[in-house]
Amino acid sequence: MKKIAMIPMLLRSTRVPDKNLLYVDGHLLVSYVVRACQQAEIFDEIYLNSEHLVFSKIAEMLGVQFYHRKPENGGSACEMTNKSRQCSKDRCQTHDHFLFDFMRNFEPCHLALVHTTSPLLKPATIKNFVSTLEKQNYDSLFSVEERYAETLLGNQPFNFSFSKKIPTQTLPPLRTISWALSGWKTSSFMESYLRNDPNENGPTFCGKVGYFNMDRIEALDGDTWDDIRLIEASLQYQRQQVKAGAFRYSENVTAVEYELRDLISHDGVVKYEDKGSNVRLSNLDEIKKKMGKAPWLYLLVYAGTDQTALICQQPGEGARKHCHVTHDEWWVVLEGSFEWRLIDGSAVKANAKDVVFLPRGTVHSIVCTGDAPGIRLACGGRYMEHIYVR
Repeated sequence: MKKIAMIPMLLRSTRVPDKNLLYVDGHLLVSYVVRACQQAEIFDEIYLNSEHLVFSKIAEMLGVQFYHRKPENGGSACEMTNKSRQCSKDRCQTHDHFLFDFMRNFEPCHLALVHTTSPLLKPATIKNFVSTLEKQNYDSLFSVEERYAETLLGNQPFNFSFSKKIPTQTLPPLRTISWALSGWKTSSFMESYLRNDPNENGPTFCGKVGYFNMDRIEALDGDTWDDIRLIEASLQYQRQQVKAGAFRYSENVTAVEYELRDLISHDGVVKYEDKGSNVRLSNLDEIKKKMGKAPWLYLLVYAGTDQTALICQQPGEGARKHCHVTHDEWWVVLEGSFEWRLIDGSAVKANAKDVVFLPRGTVHSIVCTGDAPGIRLACGGRYMEHIYVR
């Protein structure tokens, strides 16, 4: 039996207008689930399903097929009717209609509905979900998220008691349907839809119903702007390949500073200029003439997550011993000589035209060496923490 992935696409969404055309962390929102479905290597066919032809071009670009749904068939001017909803040429509000419209064009198969608003889905999760649908012989299968929390139904306790406080992790878990993934044996769904029996389950929850536990991060659903912000932050975190909790507090820490103007002044640099940042073109000679005698700092870039500054210091001056845990850092020596002294006793000696890179977590101090002022281009993260140590 074929396995088909279907990704529904709306154009005029309400809570996040045109969210399916958004670039989220640099990629079209839908591209994440398309790529995950492709990498799962379990589907015979993958479709974007929409009444809007703009998505046909996106489907072609992403290397999948496009199903052009008519507005009256589960779309913005739906005329379909069943026990779940009687539509009257208005926007459809039920899965039943557009699912039936899509399924009736295919021979019986296993269909996975993959929501474009769940871009954190992993290929392995999708593959496991479809395999579970098939091997457990479910007629319908839904991804669920388990949470341990005291929960009210209305104003009354649902899974706990007001009379006794017990550890939250020992409560019966709540299982909420995430809708990131849902799947059906299409023959079972269509038979239930056509029977339209108000006394039986279905068609969405038809026949033998199964539940598939979903990771909390993968279950994030981009329905609101707050959701989109959380998703984008998670995607950025994954892209950076940072391990949460990799660094811990040490008694050797003497201070943590964030404000660039303040921390650089503690290194003896009190001449600070940020009015020339984020301009299209800057000239080093003009900046040197404007800033005058060292020491000084001239902020070149302070935008998004980026921070780049020119730092000029006299021989013997530099930066106190510190490290960063959220960003790597690199420098280009433009004039003079500098020495990066590391905690193991080694040193990186750099002269004009040299580039120095240190990964996050590397404890270092910086000293301007030689007999003339030095200028380094310092590149790191905006509002980057400086953790100073003994």
